[in-house]
Amino acid sequence: DPTKSASAQITVINHVLVSVQPANATLPPLAVQALQASVLGTGNQNVVWQVRGAACSTAGACGTVNPSGIFTAPASTPSPNAIQVVAISADDTTQSGAANVTISGGPNILTLHPSSVYAGAAQGFTLLVDGSGFAASSPGPGSTLLVAGTARTTTCLSVQECTAPVTAVDVALAGNVSVQVQNPNGTASAPVALIVATPNPSDEIIALTSSSPATTGKDIVVVDPTTAGISSPSNDLDLNVAALGAFSTATSSCVLGGSSVPLQRPASGTATADICLFSQSGFDTSMAYTVSGPGDITVISKQPAGLGIIHLTLQIPATAAPGARTLFMQTTNLDKTAASGALEVR
Repeated sequence: DPTKSASAQITVINHVLVSVQPANATLPPLAVQALQASVLGTGNQNVVWQVRGAACSTAGACGTVNPSGIFTAPASTPSPNAIQVVAISADDTTQSGAANVTISGGPNILTLHPSSVYAGAAQGFTLLVDGSGFAASSPGPGSTLLVAGTARTTTCLSVQECTAPVTAVDVALAGNVSVQVQNPNGTASAPVALIVATPNPSDEIIALTSSSPATTGKDIVVVDPTTAGISSPSNDLDLNVAALGAFSTATSSCVLGGSSVPLQRPASGTATADICLFSQSGFDTSMAYTVSGPGDITVISKQPAGLGIIHLTLQIPATAAPGARTLFMQTTNLDKTAASGALEVR
């Protein structure tokens, strides 16, 4: 009977599925892991992140996760050490996905200071290792740093920080030097590479101007200063120029300031100019001092002036190109700094 009919109303409910990548991760304490949530069945990709686990009743005990899904592991291994980082759909809060994260125990290295140096550092240096699960030297026994597989005299101020010497032989050649932390019970961290880079054979000037403010095809290699292992976080510039000025040979005195030092070219032949530099870390005669440019201005003498001040005598030819010059200082460990525009040839 085509005159008879009936109807039913059907509501289609989106079936939301949430997944998290990576789905599984094993992390040391204090490690950082980026997680990404994917939401299917809805255009709303927003999620709310949570950290869950049997040991997570205390805030921060299992780490933290920010609204962007960046998870930071706790400072120590929870018990039990298996946790979940959960992403909950903002569109359907009954649906969620999770990453299973295990916080590992034992020693783990997070960072090295320095993490890279130039091959040929003549004096060696102190290596500072940050991480977790170390054994403090006091009351001891403490952890031991293994550099290239060899145990070194080690001081661990806490369960998160150890220091040991690296010798000139360790970094004589370019390559990677293995660093591990071994606890008194014999457990060792995964090896981390101290990068030993080949020094630049010469300095190259990259000329930039207002009309050509950018360039391409230039590789700039940067390594950490070898003093990074003994630097304090608030003062990590161990080789820098705090002040400079003209040096009077008549009175053996130095007038320090912050302005560039003028270098007057002679009408013919060559002339000399005496300058002085000061640094809180101190300059000395073992360092190499050079002036930027085609080699027309040279350092012909370097003398200590006391209190971290160095007295340099420069030779300026009449043919020296006028303009600002940079003064470079380099230690025997190949740490190098520059005082840009410190000199002005007139």
